[in-house]
Amino acid sequence: MILGYLGLCWLLGMGAAAFAQGSPWAIAAAALSMASVPLVARRSAVAVLWAAMAAGLVVGGAWLYQSSLPSAEPQGIARYNDGAAVRFRAVVSGEPDERGSSLRLRLSAREMLVDGRWQSTSGGILMRSGLFPRYDYGDLLEVNGKLETPPEFKDFDYRDYLARQGIGSIVNYPRLSLLATGQGNPVQAWVYDLRGELSSSLEDALPEPEAALAQGILLGRRASLPDDLRQDLNATNTSHLVAVSGYNVTLVAGLFIGGLAWLIGRRPAAWLALLAIIAYAALVGAQPSVQRAAIMGGMYVVAIALGRQSGALQGLALAGAGMTAFDPLLMKDISFQLSFASTIGLFVFAPALRARMEAVLAGWSPDRELAGPLRGVTELLAITLAAIAFTLPITAVNFHRVSLVAIPANLLTVPAFPVIMIAAALTAVGGMIATPIGTFLGWLTWFPVAYLVHVVRLLADLPFAAASVDGLTTSHALAYYAALAGVVWLTARRPAKLSLPAPPAWASDLLSSLSRPLAALPTLGIAIVLALASVLVWLLILGSPGDRLSVTFLDVGQGDAILIRSPAGHNILVDGGPSGEAITAALGRHLPFWDRHLHLVVLTHPDQDHLAGLVTVLERYDVDQVLAPALTDDSPAVRAWQEAIADRHIPQREAFAGQWLDLGDGARLSVVYPPPEAVATAEEDDSSLVLKVSQGEAAFLLTGDIGPEGEASLVSNHADLRAPVLKVAHHGSRASTSTAFLAAVEPLTAVISVGADNGYGLPAPETLDRLAPRPVFRTDRHGDVEMSTDGERLWVRVGRDEE
Repeated sequence: MILGYLGLCWLLGMGAAAFAQGSPWAIAAAALSMASVPLVARRSAVAVLWAAMAAGLVVGGAWLYQSSLPSAEPQGIARYNDGAAVRFRAVVSGEPDERGSSLRLRLSAREMLVDGRWQSTSGGILMRSGLFPRYDYGDLLEVNGKLETPPEFKDFDYRDYLARQGIGSIVNYPRLSLLATGQGNPVQAWVYDLRGELSSSLEDALPEPEAALAQGILLGRRASLPDDLRQDLNATNTSHLVAVSGYNVTLVAGLFIGGLAWLIGRRPAAWLALLAIIAYAALVGAQPSVQRAAIMGGMYVVAIALGRQSGALQGLALAGAGMTAFDPLLMKDISFQLSFASTIGLFVFAPALRARMEAVLAGWSPDRELAGPLRGVTELLAITLAAIAFTLPITAVNFHRVSLVAIPANLLTVPAFPVIMIAAALTAVGGMIATPIGTFLGWLTWFPVAYLVHVVRLLADLPFAAASVDGLTTSHALAYYAALAGVVWLTARRPAKLSLPAPPAWASDLLSSLSRPLAALPTLGIAIVLALASVLVWLLILGSPGDRLSVTFLDVGQGDAILIRSPAGHNILVDGGPSGEAITAALGRHLPFWDRHLHLVVLTHPDQDHLAGLVTVLERYDVDQVLAPALTDDSPAVRAWQEAIADRHIPQREAFAGQWLDLGDGARLSVVYPPPEAVATAEEDDSSLVLKVSQGEAAFLLTGDIGPEGEASLVSNHADLRAPVLKVAHHGSRASTSTAFLAAVEPLTAVISVGADNGYGLPAPETLDRLAPRPVFRTDRHGDVEMSTDGERLWVRVGRDEE
C-alpha cells in the first residue's frame, strides 16, 4: 500500500508538470495534497517523514519531466533544418510504412558531408519517398535533399509528436542511393522479417480491406488500412482494435479470461491469458509501446491469477512510476495514457459491472444462478464498458471527437476480436507453411473479419455516429474522471441484487439452457455452420458475373484502373493506379473474397499513376498473363514491375494494334493502338495502348493517356473507334479528347478517372465543355463507376452519389 502511494506521488508530479505546462502552482498544489494524506491519517513523527517523502517525490517527478523535455535548440543533424540541400548517410531504423503512393521511412543519421568531408552526426529523420525502389530495415542510404523542421498544426503539434519519438527533421523525396544492407539490429531485423512474412500470408489469403484489418488486429500494422475504413473505426471508437496499446492488450487478456473462465476457472484462464500477452507482444515486434502495454496487461492478469485484484492498483502505480522514471516523456504519450486508463478501468470498474450484470441475469434464471457461457458474456460486456468509460476523455481531448455509437459498436465487434486474432494467426502461419493451407484457412478468417468491417461501416454511416468536441482541455478530463470516480464508488458500494419482473417463458428457457456449460454448444455450432453455409451459397451466386459484360472504372485516386469481367468469367485488369493500397482495396470491392485470379493484366504505359499499383497486384494475385507495350523506360517502377513478372514466371506479350482476345459469349477485347511502327517513335503518352471492349452493339473505348498526336493518328487511319462509352484520355487533360476525336468515337457517355483535389486542375474545363451535353461520370465524384451490358442495353451503377 505504501509503495503504491509513493508511486502515485511520483506520477502526480509528472502529470502536474506535463499537463499544467510546468506551473509551479500546480506542482506545489500536488505536493501539498499528497503530503497531507499521511498527516491526516496518522499524526506522528513517522507521518511527517512520509509526508516529506511524498512531497519530494511529487517535486522530483515534476523536475525530471521538465529536464527531459527536448531542447529548444536543434541538436545533431536537425541543426541543418530549413537550409540548403545536404548530403548525409543514415540507416533505416524502422519498418517501412507504405502510405498511398509514397513510402515513409524512419532514418537514423550516421554521417554528414560538411566542407567536403564526412563527419559523424546523429538524429532521427522521417523521410518520404516514392514507392520504388523499396527499402528495408537496416539499409544504409546516402541521402541528398533538404531537411525541414516538422510543422506545428492548429489542432495538433506534429513537431512535438515526432520529437517524443526522437525525430527532429523531415525530408521529402530526396535523391537516394543504397550503400549497404543489414546494418540494423539482427534480432529486430528477424522480427520485422517474420512480421513481413506473416503479413504476406494474410495478403495472399484475404482480399481487401479484410487483409489490412486482419494485419492490424494480429500485428498492429495500420498503414495499409483504407482511409474510409480508418475513419469509420475512429467514428465508432473501435480503432483500438488495430492499435497495439494497453487498451488492446488488456482487451486480449480480458477476452481470454472471459472466454475460458467458465471452462477451466478464472485463475487458470488468467495464466493462459498471460502467455497470450507474451506471445502477442513478441509477434507484433515488442516495440517500446508494446512493452508498456504488455506490462499493463500482464499486471491485470497476474492480479487475477494470484487472487490479489484488491492490491493491483498499487502495483499499477509502481509500474507507471518505473516506466516514467525511465522515459519521462511517456506522460504525454497517448498510447501510455490509454494503457494506464484502460487498466485502471479493468481493475476498479469491470468487477462491479460484472457483478451487477450477473445479478440481473441470475434474477431471470429459474434456479437463480448464473453459469456457463453467460458468465463469459457478462465478463466481455463488463470489460468493454469499463475500458470505454476510462479512455473516453483521452480520445475526446486528443482527437476532438466523441463516438455516440461506441458502446453498441464495441459490444458488437469486441467479441469477434479474439476469433479474428486466432483465425488470422492460424491463416498467417498456415500460409507460411504452404499457400493452399493459408488459402483454406483464409476462408474461415474472412467471415469474422467481414462481419467486423460491415458492423463498423453500418454504425459509422449513422448520422449521429460521432460528434465533434472542440475546445476540451485537461481540466474537462479531470472533471470527467472525478464524476466517474463517484459512479465507480456508488456501483461498488450499493448491493448488486435487483428486483425485476418475471421474464417471458422463452427467455427463461433460453437463460436456463445457456447457463448449462456445454449444453448449448452442439445446437449453437450446428446453427453457425448452417448460417455460414447459406451465406457462402448466396455469395457464390451473387459473385458470378452472369451473362453480362462488366467494365468497372475503379476509384484509385489520381490514376487509371479498370476491371473487366466477361460473361465467361474472365477477370481482366487494365492498369493499376498509383498505389498498391488503392488498387487492392478497389479489387476487394468487386471480386468475391475467394477469387484471387486475374486472367490478364494489361499495362497501357509505364506512368507511375498506371503502373505502381500493378506491382502489388502481381505480388498478391494469381495472374495468368501480362500484356504491355514495348517499354524503353528504366525507372525504378518499371524495374520492380519486370522483377515481379520474372519472379513469378508470368508469360508476357508485347501489345500492338491488331491483337484481340475472345472473352466468350460474343465479348471481345481488341488492341486499337499503337501500330508496331509507331511504338519506337511516339512520346510516352502517345505510345499508350488504346483498347476496345465490345459485346454486340455495346462497346467501351479505353484510351489510356494518349495525347493529340495519338488521337490524330487514330482518326487519320480510319480505325473503328465508335463506342457508346468513352474512357476519357489522360484524366480529362485539356490537350486530349479533341472535337475530331469525339466525332469519330460518337460516345453516348464518358468516364473520367481522376483523383479528388488532384492539384493538376483535372479534368480541364475545356474538355468538359467538349463532352457536353453527354452525361459524364467521374471517379472523384462518383467513386467506382460500374457499367454492364448484355450487348443491347447498358446499366450504370456508381459507388456514391455526386458530391
